[in-house]
Amino acid sequence: MPPASPSLKVGVFLSSREQFSPYFGGALARWTYEVYSRLRDHIDVTVFGYPTAADQLYNLPHRTSGAWRLCNLVSQIPGARRWEEPLWLHAFSRPFRQLDIIHIHNRPQWVTELRRQGYRGRILLHLQNNHLGHWTTPMLDALTPQLDCVAVCSTFLRETFASRCPAIAAKTKVIFNGVDTQLFHPQESLRQPKTVFFVGRFDPEKGVLQLVQAFEQLLSRHPDAKLVIGGTTGFGVHLETPYVRQVRELAQSLQQTKKANITFPGYIHHDKDLPGYFQRATIFACPSLFQEPFGLVNAEAMACATPVVGSNRGGIPEALGEAGIVINPENVQEFAAALSRLLDNSQLRTQLGAASLSRSREIFDWSVIAQTWLETLQA
Repeated sequence: MPPASPSLKVGVFLSSREQFSPYFGGALARWTYEVYSRLRDHIDVTVFGYPTAADQLYNLPHRTSGAWRLCNLVSQIPGARRWEEPLWLHAFSRPFRQLDIIHIHNRPQWVTELRRQGYRGRILLHLQNNHLGHWTTPMLDALTPQLDCVAVCSTFLRETFASRCPAIAAKTKVIFNGVDTQLFHPQESLRQPKTVFFVGRFDPEKGVLQLVQAFEQLLSRHPDAKLVIGGTTGFGVHLETPYVRQVRELAQSLQQTKKANITFPGYIHHDKDLPGYFQRATIFACPSLFQEPFGLVNAEAMACATPVVGSNRGGIPEALGEAGIVINPENVQEFAAALSRLLDNSQLRTQLGAASLSRSREIFDWSVIAQTWLETLQA
């Protein structure tokens, strides 16, 4: 990478509730760390966000504020909640004036607030979710002159708003999410037969129940198949919700009546343990029911040469390209048939695994994403 100007100072604003931590943080914190850690020789970066314990922090400069206590209080007072975010941003008003660029994650309303508080540098808005999809054309027209670039993680996400405002469409750039291909890589000696793996947030929109229902049908043809369901209801926490109980009860019923092999490992440490789960899996299943903007777990599975059966929602088909099988997750028969097809056909698994590996290295490697982001910052 050509070096950027040593004076280029970038501030990354996480949402006011997200910790900058591999355990307690989410996808935005990880994106920030993976990209900017590769640019630290080129960019002077500071991450602004929620208080995070020193032993839990990613290894990048991080700045927080005691104003979070006041913000928490204000958020609980009807009629005063609208002041929570302005108060949070105001806490950083002095340091952010020294920045050349502010990179905002998932908070388009912060663009206007930062301008109102006097910031005159460049603003890059980075969207991983559909935060502009409900904005009207006049709202988008008013936002556009106040920012310099909108980065989105998929063409699908761009299309949720760009058609309503040509000006913002011209400023919008698709930059995929990435994967550490040194960490996530094939290890065929670990591959286990007939193992279907899922990892993600344990809630209805992720389609976990549909996965277990499809697995039930799969057992009629592959009674020795194994299903591994990883994940919790939130970052670093797990609640025994009615939905979790519903899924577990169905799994327990299958275990009792069909001797089904279904396990729930719970939280899986991203760096230490998750690669091994992908490497052992025969198939990775991503049955999201909502319009998932990208689905990072798909790219991580692909980097391990693990074939993916993914839903036809949001940016998932875009991420998979021709390297995976796309299904309607609410059509349990179709879902089960796709899983069975892969378990029956080792040649197809090898073909899709090779295509997945190639795609992940060419498109999703964090070094590729970091280079694209550096060019965006320098534009």
